[in-house]
Amino acid sequence: MRRLSRFEPMYPRRPVLIVLLVLILLSFFGILAIAATIFPHGYDWRYRVISSLLSPRDNPQHHWLAAWAVVVTGLLMLPFGAHLYQILKPVSPRASASVATLFVAGVLLLIADCFVVPQHVHATLGVRRLHEFLARSSAGSLAVAMLISCWCAWKGRGQNLPRTLFCIWSVVTVLPLAGIFFSEGLLFASKFYPAWGEPIRHAFRHSVFWHLGFWEWIGAAAVYVFLAAAVVVPHEGARES
Repeated sequence: MRRLSRFEPMYPRRPVLIVLLVLILLSFFGILAIAATIFPHGYDWRYRVISSLLSPRDNPQHHWLAAWAVVVTGLLMLPFGAHLYQILKPVSPRASASVATLFVAGVLLLIADCFVVPQHVHATLGVRRLHEFLARSSAGSLAVAMLISCWCAWKGRGQNLPRTLFCIWSVVTVLPLAGIFFSEGLLFASKFYPAWGEPIRHAFRHSVFWHLGFWEWIGAAAVYVFLAAAVVVPHEGARES
């Protein structure tokens, strides 16, 4: 019988993670959907950023509902850092530690971001646009963690990890990131190279692919599918209860 490490009890088992996935689905997508329906003047997820739901300026009556939904979601996501470390450790202990660290850091930044009012007028703690800085830092940490996880899944495909996991992780990680970089690249070009960037801006400005809000929701869904695949897809690193 395999000898258990003293750290193994720290890892959440699959049934617990499945329950957490259901709760995340309800707390983030469910409660934010409710917040969107009562948003003043209507909320279109394709064009408005998630921060609008958290902003006392844009959502004066119910911003607290959206903020606490994201906070609860972040707390529910924390155990997945240990799970990712567990399933990726057989492939690369160093990379798995990096994934867990970046993932937890990204989640903690997401939670902290909910307590900073989205505004641009006054600096918070000496930082202008602190809310946006924390949000981008959180997204960056989670994105890098997912990219490293994809590398581990590719390296261990067919051995420590199933090929299906690599395929799912690659799709939900690479495609949204490619879309975001493409959209940001067009925005950069339209600002600093107006001669040829303005026609591009004019062609895409009415498209959902131009708006950050669309990519925020796509990214949120991608992270959820990423975590769900890490739990649902069978692999050697997953322990059954």
